[in-house]
Amino acid sequence: MSQPDKTTEDVAIRAVLTDYFDGLYHGRMDQFASAFHPEARLFAVVEGKVSAIDYAPYMERCAGRAAPAASGADQVAEVLSLTLTSADTAHARVRDAFPPRTYVNDLCLVKAGGKWGIVSKVYHAEP
Repeated sequence: MSQPDKTTEDVAIRAVLTDYFDGLYHGRMDQFASAFHPEARLFAVVEGKVSAIDYAPYMERCAGRAAPAASGADQVAEVLSLTLTSADTAHARVRDAFPPRTYVNDLCLVKAGGKWGIVSKVYHAEP
């Protein structure tokens, strides 16, 4: 099995992360949704219990909120780490904000059909 071209894959994954950050910040739901695989699930701990949400309800929730850019909030879009774990899997830890909270997200990405997409997001608000 050949090794993936890390530079090419890094650029492709970072483009997905840019769609994630910019789509979220500007409320561009098509751009934001394009960063995710349609089978994606999101997880958090809420009141001591694991809370999960599927892709479609998450997109509906995000579409119903005012974009941070609309309020003049500064954009938080930071890639804390990015690891290409195989030719078709990757992990990114990112920081973003949806005022009044800033979040740290662990994103797992897969490459299917030649396209990278987020398949899971585990997130928590920073204190």
